[in-house]
Amino acid sequence: MIRYIKLANDKKRDAEITFRSLNPNPAITMVMESGDKVINKRVVKGTSLTSTQTLLAKYNETPKEGVDFKMQLASKLAEDLIASDPESDLELTGKFIEDVSRVYINEDEKPVFSVKKTEKIFSPTAELKEEREPKYNDSNITGESIVNWTGKLMPKAKIYNKLVFHKKYQLKHINGLTYDFLFDMAKQLADKDAMMMMGGGASGKEPLVMNDGGKPYRAFLEGRIKGDKYCLILHLTDQELKPLPTE
Repeated sequence: MIRYIKLANDKKRDAEITFRSLNPNPAITMVMESGDKVINKRVVKGTSLTSTQTLLAKYNETPKEGVDFKMQLASKLAEDLIASDPESDLELTGKFIEDVSRVYINEDEKPVFSVKKTEKIFSPTAELKEEREPKYNDSNITGESIVNWTGKLMPKAKIYNKLVFHKKYQLKHINGLTYDFLFDMAKQLADKDAMMMMGGGASGKEPLVMNDGGKPYRAFLEGRIKGDKYCLILHLTDQELKPLPTE
């Protein structure tokens, strides 16, 4: 499936081009001793009857003074795991399964049929700041939307310890005109040895949403050239590195 993105340069001239994910095939593959390929299979690990919560609930223990009760139960369970393997169901554990469906369960491990999703916002110090209904984000990289240069350059020598990049996409031309368009971008960035922050939305500075319902990401464009060849990579991040506070 070909995916398109509408990109504008520093002169506010835009063009629609294609992009693809950079997920190269691994250089090393696993095979059997015979040389046959390894095939992944789903297996049953356990059921609600053999879960840790269920096994802990079976103990009729009396709390001991000076001992954490949860640790007391955990110690008892550890002894039984070594002695008799109560977490294994000989009829089901290890059984191959296919065509599975996801089922949500509650704290009692019972199926639930009405699920309310919430989005939790944490501070850089891992403190819960806000809990809200998840926001559905519309894609803002094509159609009426344009991905713009924000004018904010970040030297490549400094960006490595400021941001964590989670995804990257290669931008590709579709004809001779878009080749010149993208080559010029790549050359500008390569000459400055820097990455350009890209923005979308009405202001041209908003995070990018690559597909409907996706997460918003800050985007940085990297350019490389070699002779008449170019490479433009769009790096996405939603995590910033910050130094630890000093006492």
